[in-house]
Amino acid sequence: MHFISKKIALYNSTMSTSNRARWVFDCGNWFPSENDWSIASRSIQPEEKERIGRFVFKQDAKRSIIGQLMIRKFLSEATHLPWSKIKTKRDQNNKPIMEGFNFNISHDGNLVVLAGEKETIVGIDIMRNCYNGGKSLNEFFRLMHRNFHINEWRYINKGTDTEKTNSFYRFWCLKESYVKATGTGLTIDLKKICFIPKSELMKDVILSDTELFIDGKLMADWKFHEYLFDNHTITVCVKGPITPIKFKFINFQDLISNAEMILEEDKNYCKLFLSKEEKP
Repeated sequence: MHFISKKIALYNSTMSTSNRARWVFDCGNWFPSENDWSIASRSIQPEEKERIGRFVFKQDAKRSIIGQLMIRKFLSEATHLPWSKIKTKRDQNNKPIMEGFNFNISHDGNLVVLAGEKETIVGIDIMRNCYNGGKSLNEFFRLMHRNFHINEWRYINKGTDTEKTNSFYRFWCLKESYVKATGTGLTIDLKKICFIPKSELMKDVILSDTELFIDGKLMADWKFHEYLFDNHTITVCVKGPITPIKFKFINFQDLISNAEMILEEDKNYCKLFLSKEEKP
């Protein structure tokens, strides 16, 4: 029997535990003051502060710093340690890691999402179901089909342009969430990976019945929790039979509620951020 969680609000204010988290933050509704940016930038590790300071546009800097705050909040709650004791590093694929805990960040448009687990390997991806590239949709598909198994492409290339676009981003989220969970990146041959959906994405339904095959072999240990919110697809990849949980919208005050400012005040850093354009 396929497992589908029905009639569940995907975003609420109560669904997470200290060892598990599914969070979403809307950067489009966050316009940080100089004081807000000071608090945020003083609450992260110095190498992350330096990296974020190099972004040209506010939009990119905001998404990145929110991702860092999400990670630190999750790890602090999961470990019951103060922020000053939380230390992450980056692996060979530039993915933030901390021994004993699994977490992953993704963003698209204004939304930043986190999936965090204590015991379970996890990867996450989010995509807007909207194609706005410079090429025609047909040309875009002609270039991208090489990244999909032939059976996946048959599934994608059905229906109206809107249905095709939605299916494309669904499969892309599935692939991204898997390679982020495994840490392999998109260097692997994506045509050897074949996802078989058993159900259509629907609002207020968490799907967990999509199957993964690699070189024709069912990878039964990997599970995929798929969410449809507004015009975004979110996919969480986990290793093992883990129950899906709902996402929680959080705001800036939620993020910094137990934060510690571990770095010295840097007014020039904050003024530089405020002087930047929002986006290209």
